[in-house]
Amino acid sequence: MPYNRETAGKGGHADFVRNPDVQRFLSDCDYMKPPSDAEAEAIISTFINAPAGHPPRLPNFVVASDASKSDNPINDKLPSTQLGFIKVSHVLIAMDKYAELIDPRSRFVDPFKVAEMHRNAQPITYVLPGSNILYRGSANVRDGFRRAVYDQLTANRREGANRMVLTETLLTLNDDLITIKACPSAECSEPIEHLEFTQSAQTHSCPACRTTIYATDWLRLHEGISDFGNNASAMTRMMNVVEHLLLAAFILELLRDTAHVQVLARIAFVVDGPLALFGEPAKLHKRIMSLLYRANLKLAGLGFEPLLVLGLQKTGAVMDHALLLERFLPKGKGVLRLIDDDYRSKYITGSSTPSANFGHETYYGQDFLFKTERGRIFNFALPYPFENKGIGYNSAEFAQMKADIAQYGSLVERACDLIRHFELDLYDNAIVPVALAHRHASISIMPGGKVLDLLTRASLSR
Repeated sequence: MPYNRETAGKGGHADFVRNPDVQRFLSDCDYMKPPSDAEAEAIISTFINAPAGHPPRLPNFVVASDASKSDNPINDKLPSTQLGFIKVSHVLIAMDKYAELIDPRSRFVDPFKVAEMHRNAQPITYVLPGSNILYRGSANVRDGFRRAVYDQLTANRREGANRMVLTETLLTLNDDLITIKACPSAECSEPIEHLEFTQSAQTHSCPACRTTIYATDWLRLHEGISDFGNNASAMTRMMNVVEHLLLAAFILELLRDTAHVQVLARIAFVVDGPLALFGEPAKLHKRIMSLLYRANLKLAGLGFEPLLVLGLQKTGAVMDHALLLERFLPKGKGVLRLIDDDYRSKYITGSSTPSANFGHETYYGQDFLFKTERGRIFNFALPYPFENKGIGYNSAEFAQMKADIAQYGSLVERACDLIRHFELDLYDNAIVPVALAHRHASISIMPGGKVLDLLTRASLSR
């Protein structure tokens, strides 16, 4: 490995070229399957024409979300001291207002109308203790982190009569009952029987150690926390949980009032990233999947189309694969591929023993690859159109069901129309709503991250 700012020598390859052992090794190697354009063309032949509405089937409103975090150590002294700053932003775009951005007389974008659109962004911030930080007099970092998660998710994030409290959302997703079977305290971890949390009882004391246990401990975010280690992964898990809980909170709010249910059919929700939750809180994905299914049942009963929820991934294994295929895909033509498990294991993950159902413990949405007529490639996901993954059929059966594009009905066409409408020249594989949300959610390393470090140090030194 080079030193910082050290450049590599220009003749480093010569040792390999002159070495006879390298030549002998290469002569003993052969292709398992010779690479060729024919292989790529065989893959491309499995793509289908991307559906398109005539006219495009667009929603009346788009709500896009993005999140970012800053969790670097606040200084270079030991022990390492860390806090987590999380920011989630939502942008509401009214399609009629978006259409008015360009002045038809000049074809230029009206900057005042763009500024008005930016004012529709609603960022929400969260702060969590990391290594070497004791929150509210806790005995250790882990217990302080548990308390902070509860405090942050219990805070009302909306002014006015309509509350936005994510612990209430979490309990609603669990049918208003959460059961925890072991004390989450770092000093105890005793098994517990019949410790149940409801909307009116969101905390309990451990019968063994008397430590306060919170309903939010069900998410198990604290399990990756240590007193002096790097706790960045726990901050990432928290960020993902908050983003998906906020999506659920918006949907639940509209479902509660029959007069507002029809609004769901006119809104598209766009999430930056996969429709999945990873790590300790992954089980939450099942509850969100069930919520979306129930929302669609209600919409169908009222004669409306299913709710459009779109996950967009800018990076990852699927996008890496897509970029390799890019030059083989037809130009000027929209094409689509549902990423079924066989395709994923054969061409993307290269697994010789693929799982019976990819993402069984984490995903609640199906991946698609879409190349637009303008030549941009997108990896988008749509929610599985099922209530659950296992009742009445096994994992392999579910893998076949989720890969049937007919199961997604009008959602595929509507998703493609939405992406076409908003595809953006400014960034690769970007659409306008997510780009706007990212602008308001992002925390720059300089000066944003530095300012947060200075704020933290000033507060701790009081």
